[in-house]
Amino acid sequence: MTTPAKLLLIAALCTAPVSAQTAAPSPFTKLEFLLGKWIGAAGEKDTPHGAGQGGFSFEPELNRKIIVRKNSAAYTSGVTHDDLMVIYADAPNDTPRAIYFDTEGHVIRYNIAFPAANRVVFESDAAQPGPRYRLSYWMNGASLDGKFELATPGADYKTYMTWSSKRDPRR
Repeated sequence: MTTPAKLLLIAALCTAPVSAQTAAPSPFTKLEFLLGKWIGAAGEKDTPHGAGQGGFSFEPELNRKIIVRKNSAAYTSGVTHDDLMVIYADAPNDTPRAIYFDTEGHVIRYNIAFPAANRVVFESDAAQPGPRYRLSYWMNGASLDGKFELATPGADYKTYMTWSSKRDPRR
């Protein structure tokens, strides 16, 4: 075998494994702005429970195959609220979806849309019985703002609560 032929064979062998190992794009790339721990606050008129404070996190789990959001909030009315949401994708190129659970017994399956950079909308599946839910997050400078809306059957969405949050400086 001639030297040029050997070099061509070596080059072919070296590049084949690299292309075979190319990672599929993450379905969570558009959600990276959410990752981390956040401290949030809502004003007296921003919720039906009075002013509130709390914290939440969006953390990749299971070797970055899912993102888990944990949330805890307390309001001046004495109401407390805890919830957990798992964001997942059935395949690497699929749009992520989410499932939500809270201490009040709600289970909500969300479809996810990305109307703009650093903005995400979780909207409940219209096929589910009962009210529809929409949860939105967007970056507002260094703040991550949010809004939770609900719609009774046959009605338009109405804002239930809004909040603003900052990255937790302890993390």
